[in-house]
Amino acid sequence: MDTLLEKALEAINLRTDSSADLSHSNDRNAAKEMFLRLYLAGEILLAEEIEAWAQNHGWPPRNAEELGALAQHIGMGNEPLISDGPWWKENIIEILSSPA
Repeated sequence: MDTLLEKALEAINLRTDSSADLSHSNDRNAAKEMFLRLYLAGEILLAEEIEAWAQNHGWPPRNAEELGALAQHIGMGNEPLISDGPWWKENIIEILSSPA
Protein backbone atom coordinates (compact mmCIF):
# COMPACT_ATOMS: atom_id res chain seq x y z
CA MET A 1 0.00 0.00 0.00
CA ASP A 2 1.44 3.34 -0.94
CA THR A 3 1.78 6.26 1.43
CA LEU A 4 -0.96 8.40 -0.11
CA LEU A 5 -3.57 5.66 0.20
CA GLU A 6 -2.51 4.91 3.76
CA LYS A 7 -2.71 8.58 4.76
CA ALA A 8 -6.14 8.85 3.12
CA LEU A 9 -7.37 5.80 5.03
CA GLU A 10 -6.03 7.30 8.25
CA ALA A 11 -7.98 10.49 7.50
CA ILE A 12 -11.16 8.49 6.85
CA ASN A 13 -10.55 6.51 10.02
CA LEU A 14 -10.20 9.67 12.11
CA ARG A 15 -13.53 11.10 10.99
CA THR A 16 -15.54 7.86 10.84
CA ASP A 17 -17.16 5.76 13.51
CA SER A 18 -15.76 2.42 12.36
CA SER A 19 -18.28 0.53 14.49
CA ALA A 20 -21.20 2.17 12.64
CA ASP A 21 -20.47 0.55 9.24
CA LEU A 22 -20.58 3.88 7.37
CA SER A 23 -24.28 4.07 8.19
CA HIS A 24 -24.04 7.76 9.04
CA SER A 25 -24.49 9.61 5.76
CA ASN A 26 -21.73 12.12 6.55
CA ASP A 27 -19.20 9.33 7.13
CA ARG A 28 -20.27 7.50 3.98
CA ASN A 29 -20.19 10.66 1.85
CA ALA A 30 -16.75 11.63 3.18
CA ALA A 31 -15.39 8.16 2.38
CA LYS A 32 -16.92 8.25 -1.11
CA GLU A 33 -15.43 11.66 -1.79
CA MET A 34 -11.98 10.59 -0.59
CA PHE A 35 -12.04 7.43 -2.71
CA LEU A 36 -13.18 9.42 -5.74
CA ARG A 37 -10.35 11.92 -5.26
CA LEU A 38 -7.87 9.07 -4.89
CA TYR A 39 -9.18 7.38 -8.04
CA LEU A 40 -8.95 10.64 -10.00
CA ALA A 41 -5.37 11.01 -8.73
CA GLY A 42 -4.52 7.62 -10.23
CA GLU A 43 -4.60 5.50 -7.09
CA ILE A 44 -5.52 1.83 -7.39
CA LEU A 45 -8.24 0.94 -4.91
CA LEU A 46 -8.37 -2.77 -4.10
CA ALA A 47 -11.06 -4.05 -1.76
CA GLU A 48 -8.87 -6.69 -0.12
CA GLU A 49 -6.04 -4.27 0.61
CA ILE A 50 -8.33 -1.62 2.10
CA GLU A 51 -10.35 -4.19 4.04
CA ALA A 52 -7.16 -5.62 5.56
CA TRP A 53 -5.93 -2.15 6.49
CA ALA A 54 -9.26 -1.32 8.14
CA GLN A 55 -9.31 -4.56 10.14
CA ASN A 56 -5.73 -3.93 11.27
CA HIS A 57 -6.89 -0.51 12.50
CA GLY A 58 -9.78 -1.73 14.62
CA TRP A 59 -12.66 -1.90 12.15
CA PRO A 60 -14.97 -4.88 12.70
CA PRO A 61 -14.71 -7.36 9.80
CA ARG A 62 -18.12 -6.53 8.28
CA ASN A 63 -17.44 -2.79 8.36
CA ALA A 64 -13.94 -3.22 6.95
CA GLU A 65 -15.39 -5.31 4.14
CA GLU A 66 -17.94 -2.57 3.38
CA LEU A 67 -15.20 0.08 3.26
CA GLY A 68 -13.09 -2.04 0.91
CA ALA A 69 -16.03 -2.79 -1.37
CA LEU A 70 -16.97 0.89 -1.54
CA ALA A 71 -13.40 1.85 -2.42
CA GLN A 72 -13.06 -0.78 -5.14
CA HIS A 73 -16.45 0.12 -6.63
CA ILE A 74 -15.27 3.71 -7.03
CA GLY A 75 -11.81 2.53 -8.08
CA MET A 76 -13.41 0.66 -10.98
CA GLY A 77 -14.61 3.98 -12.38
CA ASN A 78 -18.11 3.98 -10.95
CA GLU A 79 -18.94 7.57 -10.07
CA PRO A 80 -20.49 7.74 -6.61
CA LEU A 81 -23.47 9.83 -5.64
CA ILE A 82 -22.12 12.19 -2.97
CA SER A 83 -24.53 14.34 -0.99
CA ASP A 84 -23.61 17.74 0.35
CA GLY A 85 -19.95 18.44 0.86
CA PRO A 86 -17.31 18.99 -0.02
CA TRP A 87 -16.23 16.78 2.84
CA TRP A 88 -12.51 17.43 2.43
CA LYS A 89 -10.39 20.45 1.59
CA GLU A 90 -10.06 21.04 -2.14
CA ASN A 91 -6.33 20.22 -1.97
CA ILE A 92 -6.60 17.19 0.34
CA ILE A 93 -4.67 14.92 -2.05
CA GLU A 94 -1.79 17.43 -2.19
CA ILE A 95 -1.87 17.75 1.60
CA LEU A 96 -1.76 13.99 2.05
CA SER A 97 0.95 13.64 -0.62
CA SER A 98 3.32 16.06 1.05
CA PRO A 99 6.04 14.68 3.32
CA ALA A 100 5.13 14.79 6.99
